[in-house]
Amino acid sequence: MRVILENAQYMPTKNRYKIYLIDEVHMLSKSSFNALLKTLEEPPEHIKFLLATTDPQKLPVTILSRCLQFTLQKLTHEEILGQLKFIMEAEGLEYEELALGQIADFGNGSMRDALSLLDQSISYGNGTVMSKDIKAMLGLVHHDDILSLATHLFNQDAEAVINFVKELSHKGEDLSHALKDLTSLFHQISIAQIIDNTQISNDIKALATQISNQDLQLFYHMAINGSKDMPLAPSEQIGFEMTLLRMLAFHSQTEVLAEKKTPKLAEKPKAKTTPKAKPPVESKPKTLKKTKQDTPKETLNISSQQQWEDLTKSLKFNTASRMLLKNTLLDSADNQTLILNLDEQFSNLLTDNIQRAIQTVLQENFGKFTLQINLTKLTTQTLAQKETQANNEKMAAMQKTFMKDEGVQKLQQTFNAKVDINSIKEIGNV
Repeated sequence: MRVILENAQYMPTKNRYKIYLIDEVHMLSKSSFNALLKTLEEPPEHIKFLLATTDPQKLPVTILSRCLQFTLQKLTHEEILGQLKFIMEAEGLEYEELALGQIADFGNGSMRDALSLLDQSISYGNGTVMSKDIKAMLGLVHHDDILSLATHLFNQDAEAVINFVKELSHKGEDLSHALKDLTSLFHQISIAQIIDNTQISNDIKALATQISNQDLQLFYHMAINGSKDMPLAPSEQIGFEMTLLRMLAFHSQTEVLAEKKTPKLAEKPKAKTTPKAKPPVESKPKTLKKTKQDTPKETLNISSQQQWEDLTKSLKFNTASRMLLKNTLLDSADNQTLILNLDEQFSNLLTDNIQRAIQTVLQENFGKFTLQINLTKLTTQTLAQKETQANNEKMAAMQKTFMKDEGVQKLQQTFNAKVDINSIKEIGNV
């Protein structure tokens, strides 16, 4: 540091500036920081310092206060994968895209770490980068094995799950990373249940139809908590098994509760029909039953799309059901049948679990009837499209108001500032 500061006083011989780049600057000693501070307080016009660090909290406040800070964001998975592909193709080396994707995942947003792993994998594979080599080098579980594990969980096959864990443990696989891969798979399945993405594999789309979104969310949280608890378990295998058994136990408990609900509903009419010998008791329940059945049927008689949208907003549907219904148009409705039209692009939302959830809510309010949802190409705006348009118009109005603000315009003129339009958010009434 002493040599740098001594040379800093001299003008550059060729260029306009002398630029000093100090990497991992937080590793400097206290005396070095004190010496640097003197130069930073009154820097010569020809000197520029670039200070890079991965731990800015360790820098003295006096140094930070005299610097412009720029936080470099992590690279996305797609950006790292694209660069790895470019390198492999430029070098003319053979590779599997799945293998490069695994390296990009392990890079965790750092291109330097990803390139280091790429060099290791090229050496390990004798000039090729294959998924099986990456799996062996990093101790990964194959993607197909994780898909099989998820299938066993969704099918509640406890024996297959336990045998699967034993097999992984016998192979010496990294079970903690296997649980992370399973958590990531739950995330991908959840996305497949909500949106139609052509990049999602058919295997994941198939799994998305085997479990409800609510159960999947709980599985995800169980996997997250299992990852936290695994270091506290007697062994990695026990921690992994207990996390999976917790998911199976939840699934079983859900079925037991569902079975208990049906007998209770069946017992109520029996209790009401037994006292036939007492006319006053008979007449009162009958009139109550009529009011419960007849009154809702009259309110279901909707004839316009606006009435259907108002009904969709007022009833208590779950998130997945409401998302589907917001993308439907009313075809017809009477006391026996409700027919809706759903755009073909949202066909992935039309699962058996979601249809049952919708029918349950409607029957609780209007009595028994048939729900029919047809897939077609819609040309009229749905409630979801109207809400999106309204939100876009509202956002455009806010952005326009913000840009007209005198303070904003003054900052732009004084400092040549640029406004990040996408960062403008509504924060409520002040």
